[in-house]
Amino acid sequence: MIFKHPVPQFINLMYRRFRYLYLNDTSPVVASIKITQRCNLSCTHCTWVNKVTSDLPLERWKELVDTIYDRGCFVVFIEGGEPTFRTDLTEIISYIKEKGMGCVMFSNGTRRLPEADLDAIWISIDGTEETHDTVRGKGTFNRIMKTLKRNSEKNIFSLTTLSRVNAHEIEKICRELSSTGLKGMIFNFMYPYKDVSTNVLSKEEKIACARELIDLKIKYPKIISSDSYLKSVGQPDKICYPWLLLLATADGEITQGCTVEPAEERNCDVCDMMCGLEATLGFELYRDSVKFWNLFNILSQVDIDRCPDWALRMGRVNRK
Repeated sequence: MIFKHPVPQFINLMYRRFRYLYLNDTSPVVASIKITQRCNLSCTHCTWVNKVTSDLPLERWKELVDTIYDRGCFVVFIEGGEPTFRTDLTEIISYIKEKGMGCVMFSNGTRRLPEADLDAIWISIDGTEETHDTVRGKGTFNRIMKTLKRNSEKNIFSLTTLSRVNAHEIEKICRELSSTGLKGMIFNFMYPYKDVSTNVLSKEEKIACARELIDLKIKYPKIISSDSYLKSVGQPDKICYPWLLLLATADGEITQGCTVEPAEERNCDVCDMMCGLEATLGFELYRDSVKFWNLFNILSQVDIDRCPDWALRMGRVNRK
């Protein structure tokens, strides 16, 4: 049997692919909600730090989640700011899950994590202790390590944004984080927002980092970023469907498209962020990208290793 029971999310994805390929349906699949702009850190690469708004009430967020569900999304990523500042965070998560949608939360890992039905938690770790603390504040690395020890039973992954600050220590990062309770390590590349573009890697530097990560996978199997994503970094023919994403900002505005656009006009030529690229590759049924998303229980009802290559490539818009 290729499919496990139950199979709603994968069947939903296949149905959405059919509508896209044959009916030109570009309705969103994934939602990202910034439930607060409050944060206890002032990270050097964060373009949202000066865009603080008052928190919307719980009932308003429930209305927004209803809209997200009605628009066709089946996965919601909770962001901030730092989401754990919301005292009603557990209620927001529960409401998302009651709608039958998957739920993943981003966190800086320095505060108490919620006891809620999250499919996964992504904690930002931007280097070894010294480097991470330079980016996010003194003592934050050790606070994250304590968080990981206290929450070893949770499905927690690290998210490392590569820049000129930490690109020189990729293997050291992998070595140190491999010894923790993390379930896996995700890597991303800094986007050159106008107000934080100083440390962005050049195209050649990003390609070199991506190749290094691919080579390190055998030695550090907790690196889970897909080869398909890493091989697309810096390439002119990379594929990205911004319409896959629906974004709700902290002021309650909902837009469909790239995560960059609420802050400034996007420039796809210089973007290698994993959010859009990994989502697109998963939607296009690249085997390793589907396995990446499976780790967060998003498409875990299908045994992708038993799907034949011809079935995955059939109907693919970009045939590589």
